[in-house]
Amino acid sequence: MSAEVIGKVKSGVSHKLHDVKWDTGSKEVYVANQKVGKANSAAEAMRKAEAFLYNK
Repeated sequence: MSAEVIGKVKSGVSHKLHDVKWDTGSKEVYVANQKVGKANSAAEAMRKAEAFLYNK
């Protein structure tokens, strides 16, 4: 199964918007085509993406 875009997140420093993708099969979360971890739900995936981009 491929990752689907579930939302957008703004980075904390540069204020650029990035797509957040989540693969429901493997539970992998991707931001700007970079793997940032695993999440059990779309909401958790968005929180991980926000945390990843906080200082970027």
